[in-house]
Amino acid sequence: MHESDRTEAYMAEDRKNMTEPARVFLDRWLASMGSALEQWRRSYLPADFPFDFTLDSLDALEPIVLARYPDQAAIDVEDNAEFTTGTGRYIGEVLLRVAPARWGYQDRGDNDGNPYNRTAVIRSNTPARFMVVMAPEFRLQLLVRDRERGILRKAAVRLLDACEEAGRAELPGTGGAGGTVPDWCAFFTPDEYNRFASEVDSALSCFGAEGQDIDAGYVSLAAGDPDPEVHDFDIVGLADQCRASDIEDWSDLCFSAIDGYSTAQPQRDWLTRVTFTQVEDRLEPWLADEPKLSFDAEPDYPDQPFSIRLEDGNYLHFLATVPELEGIPEITTFVPNSAVRAWDIPVEKLVQWGIQHT
Repeated sequence: MHESDRTEAYMAEDRKNMTEPARVFLDRWLASMGSALEQWRRSYLPADFPFDFTLDSLDALEPIVLARYPDQAAIDVEDNAEFTTGTGRYIGEVLLRVAPARWGYQDRGDNDGNPYNRTAVIRSNTPARFMVVMAPEFRLQLLVRDRERGILRKAAVRLLDACEEAGRAELPGTGGAGGTVPDWCAFFTPDEYNRFASEVDSALSCFGAEGQDIDAGYVSLAAGDPDPEVHDFDIVGLADQCRASDIEDWSDLCFSAIDGYSTAQPQRDWLTRVTFTQVEDRLEPWLADEPKLSFDAEPDYPDQPFSIRLEDGNYLHFLATVPELEGIPEITTFVPNSAVRAWDIPVEKLVQWGIQHT
């Protein structure tokens, strides 16, 4: 397969699990690439800059970047925004010419705390188990922080290493991952396992967590409130579920599971099934100057965090440390409206309890 065709195939696969805002952004980002880079070149680069999309040009770009940014705070200065965006574009386009890769993007909304949310990235054109994701914006921040030459060039090394490793695994007789299936899902054929790994990775990419090796039977995701932490989630049950379903449904099943892990859906479900007495020892009041919203929906939506305004103007919420569930670690999350309604306890008494325990 020609490399341009391979890139198109990977990008088509990426789009299956992209949100509509992400697809719109990426389409515009790519469509304006040529004109945006030309404008950046005319506005910010010296006439003798080697604008040839080579690694040597990244070396020549580094002193220009360091001269403009005395520290990391300068990157976020509004007057530098156009230069910063153009620099990220150029770094990414160089990487695309050096290694088999493509642009990627995800938009999970304002309340998603994943660092890759709404960040343009470069993804290696490799199967999920070998994928490397590079964010030009983060590479730029690393250069400004460490102020060491060669940092931009090193991004290409990681992409090339990933492609080389994937190529070795595809060779017959090498004993690579392409022909092996872990014991925990031995019911898969090698092709089925690779398809399953690909679908899991596509789902993970929606949360900026793609490129993981799932051979151990788990994935790592940031989850929990109010400050998400990285947890390991067992995917053995997900593999069983896929095995019992048509392969065409695997994409939806994997996305639903990964989305649930990241957004604490199993924890909200558990809180809705238990009584207040069962969960009381796991509750903690949480105050804020405005209602906490976890996603775009009205505050009284069942899955939104419960909140109520107190006389002092603060809003009272509740955090619950949900015990380990099947394949899911112990996670702290906001108590949703649905749980409070299911507990069938007067809101006044719940508020009184919360005030007493603050």
